[in-house]
Amino acid sequence: MVPSNPEHGNTTMHPSLSPNLAACISIIVINFLLSILGTLGNLLVLLVISVNLRLTTPSNLLLANLASVDFICMAFVVPGSIYRQLCRKLGFCHPSETTILAFRGLGQFVVAAAVSSLFVIAVDRFLAISFPFKYTSMMTKRRTVYCSCLTWLAGAVITFVFMGLNFVYIQSAYCTLLILVTTSLYIHIFLSALKKERQIAALRIPNAKKTTNYLHERKSTKTMAVILGVFAASWVPAVVFYAVVSPEDPRFPDIQSWINAVYYLNATLNPFIYCIRSVNFRTRVKKLVKSSMIRFSL
Repeated sequence: MVPSNPEHGNTTMHPSLSPNLAACISIIVINFLLSILGTLGNLLVLLVISVNLRLTTPSNLLLANLASVDFICMAFVVPGSIYRQLCRKLGFCHPSETTILAFRGLGQFVVAAAVSSLFVIAVDRFLAISFPFKYTSMMTKRRTVYCSCLTWLAGAVITFVFMGLNFVYIQSAYCTLLILVTTSLYIHIFLSALKKERQIAALRIPNAKKTTNYLHERKSTKTMAVILGVFAASWVPAVVFYAVVSPEDPRFPDIQSWINAVYYLNATLNPFIYCIRSVNFRTRVKKLVKSSMIRFSL
């Protein structure tokens, strides 16, 4: 099915255009809803962590870093995708080459920065579970900020190599490597956690405080593992698509739009995963929403 081309005269009566137009409108509506939910959700995560001083722990700061990357994705990259859809499929506008390159570069950046953030979070969880007594001295807030800056720097470098040097496989190679390493870290973490659970169960007089802290770290680790799994599930289809489908294929633009929407779903789901997995975070969100409603009602 060849996409419609406005330069080929009046093609509105062509029978193959109806499915194309319906698919185009569908993907625009889906992306619009994802953009709204993802932007508000990740903004809410950032507000909750910044307002509550008790939540500004190294782990939550890294979480806020990931939420910042997801916010950029949903607030700028997704609207850019909608803009390109309106221009390319419906002919409402004609974006310049600079605009297209800017959106493309930003899209490459958020993917690389998100993978880097997930890797740093995995390292943080590894240290918390493997070295519980040294963790607070190893992961200070200053070091956490440095690690967050490195994730943005990594995203910028990968984008420069991809766009500036035209090394198109750098992002796929980088993301694949980091996801494999991150997955290996989580496997090691869960094996260590299982061993420690057995040790705790074998204790006659367990230390309640240490046990509670350990259980909290374990639950946080599981939450981040879920987020990694959701990211991998949304990113793998894109890797397979770009490896199998040629850009010259007439179906490439249509399939690409749906592949991108699957990835955008990942950044939208993350805030909901935080709320579902963390009672404390869910409580903070409710308090923030209630206080905001009271202020606006006055």
